[in-house]
Amino acid sequence: MKKEEFKKYSDYCINHPLSCLELSKLENNIIYRNFFETCRLQANMIELKLEAFLLTPIQRICQYPLQLNELLKYTSYEHKDFNNIQHALHTMRDVASYINERKRRMDYVEIIHKWQHTVECWQGKDILVTSTQGLGRADAYLYQNGKKEPVILFLFDHVLIICRKDRRSTLIYIGRADLDNAEIEDLADGKGIRLDDENLVHVFFSWRLHDRTQNKTFLFSHRTPLDKIQMMDALEYERACVKENLTKGLEVPLYTRLASLKTQQYLANQSTRAFPCITKQHRSVSAILRASSSPCSNQASSLTTAIYHTPLRRRKASLPRF
Repeated sequence: MKKEEFKKYSDYCINHPLSCLELSKLENNIIYRNFFETCRLQANMIELKLEAFLLTPIQRICQYPLQLNELLKYTSYEHKDFNNIQHALHTMRDVASYINERKRRMDYVEIIHKWQHTVECWQGKDILVTSTQGLGRADAYLYQNGKKEPVILFLFDHVLIICRKDRRSTLIYIGRADLDNAEIEDLADGKGIRLDDENLVHVFFSWRLHDRTQNKTFLFSHRTPLDKIQMMDALEYERACVKENLTKGLEVPLYTRLASLKTQQYLANQSTRAFPCITKQHRSVSAILRASSSPCSNQASSLTTAIYHTPLRRRKASLPRF
């Protein structure tokens, strides 16, 4: 099996909480519950709930690197299979890192969804439709209608959201820019920019963004040159993230994001039943499984071998997170 085929595990891991959720709904119906038990008995399978069997593929992807590492440890350099085992180990480590990275993206689904609900007067597409992660925020000034207005820029993959604060410090939506169809121009300090027929300003620490989708141009400036440098670097970082998502297949489909959000919201409202939480931040697949609080986890724990997978190396954004 090739590396790309193993990466299909990532979809299974991401959808696992939703699978458990749907299964729990079915098991509330005695007809389905009896049907599942009858199938288990007829197949002469061990006495484990169906939830435990759904966990098995995730356990396997955790076990492969450890087993291959042990096999390589006891294989002589001169053995004909040494190179093949070494290649298999590197492949499975890459696969595990890929799965953990995609799951890390899913962690942000609920975060950015909740963030949007803190912004008043929202217009256009929901942020969950366009983006999967927040990359940072920055204070800036926006020139429009002949005036210079303080704003807050929120940078996501694919889109830049522009907000201002009212007297209650509530975020008010002003606009957005489609970064997939945008041109960014770094402006020299002191350059004269004509805002309209009557207003000419000399800008400092400024840059201009033209959104081809809306055929609209935004003129921004910052308080210090460092603020501008960090913002320009963050915009470059956003483009690198989008490119990496496409080349490495890390982009999470919209239907998966929506399903994950639905599951997280449902589980947050449940106090009587726990599920394996595989979307907790900054945890590897195996570490999450090890900490699972599922009713089936005690029965299945003997099948789980937990190891930690080093996450993909990533350049850090220069802007503070929000």
